Amino acid sequence: MSIIILGACGEIGRYIALDLVNSGFDVTLADIREQEGNHLAQKLGSRASFQKLDVMDFNNLVEVLKNHKLVVNNIGPYFMFGDYIPKAAIQAGINYVDICDDHDATLTFLNLNKIVEREGLTFLINSGASAGLTNIMAKLGADQMDKVDSIRVLWFEDTGETIGFGQLAHWAHIAMGKVPQFINGKWVNIRALTDREVVKFPAPLGSVPLYYVGHPEPVTLPRYIETNEAICKGGVLPESDILLTKILDKLIPVKHVKIMKLIVKFFLRIFPLITGKVEEREIISAFRSDVIGIKDQKKAHLSYTVLGPVAKLTSIPASIIAQMIFNGDIKSQGVFPPEGCSDLNLEQFKKELEKRNIHIMKNQC
Repeated sequence: MSIIILGACGEIGRYIALDLVNSGFDVTLADIREQEGNHLAQKLGSRASFQKLDVMDFNNLVEVLKNHKLVVNNIGPYFMFGDYIPKAAIQAGINYVDICDDHDATLTFLNLNKIVEREGLTFLINSGASAGLTNIMAKLGADQMDKVDSIRVLWFEDTGETIGFGQLAHWAHIAMGKVPQFINGKWVNIRALTDREVVKFPAPLGSVPLYYVGHPEPVTLPRYIETNEAICKGGVLPESDILLTKILDKLIPVKHVKIMKLIVKFFLRIFPLITGKVEEREIISAFRSDVIGIKDQKKAHLSYTVLGPVAKLTSIPASIIAQMIFNGDIKSQGVFPPEGCSDLNLEQFKKELEKRNIHIMKNQC
């Protein structure tokens, strides 16, 4: 039985499919875009087939999923779909992987744990870059500590990356209103895009201003790693995009889904005009997890960073984790983020990353 990828014609879905095929797996490319899907299947070769699929037809979705062993859910923004697709996977009786990067959807998925465990299934959520690599880097750092006081997830996404409806809607969702952070041992809601902090990333990126954003890491990390703090800050350049987001947050109720869709569609039209000429610079994004605590009775600060294109850094972890579940290397039953899955072998995972030229840089601050 093959692995089915929902939203396979998107940029990240294409990368996931390519890595799975290159790793020797048969894949079904599921998407509503028939012409693009057939072209992609032909390009990937005999291990790939295309299935036209409207995921909003729940009964048909379940029937299609039943013919597969595992589904990679690449359809976002996740907050708009809720637990619709995970519930279809449960009804179909197959394992599940996603790259969910929304804090509220993550909580919704975690609440499915009992039924997923009862059905004997494995659901690995938040398996992208952030969340995903950031969780794994936080776990790597925490495992080196005798006591963890703080976990700081820090990321920058270059606006020269491919930006579509899902990405822009996600940004509006995580950068407006109040968002959850874990501070002083409890979850609190903090105004997004506040507490500006300039963070230095490895060359060639340099220093970037970051702000509080809503993301899964503060929701999940304290559940599996004992810590007093878990926060997430993100940023984009030019910084005028931050100011524009703040102004929209004050003037328009963008959190309303219908209004958000209209605003996002408008900004997709003018986005190239406000982001600058991307061909004149190197496009690079960064994801970093800092773990601060006590090691050998001394204060310690470990920092882990990955650099590269967002699509690659998001798709490769999802592909590797899907392969580990498919091959039986991960057998835990229930719903887990990466740091919460006890049989996710971190050293094996790192080796697979390195095979694909993704390197986690470690620094002792």
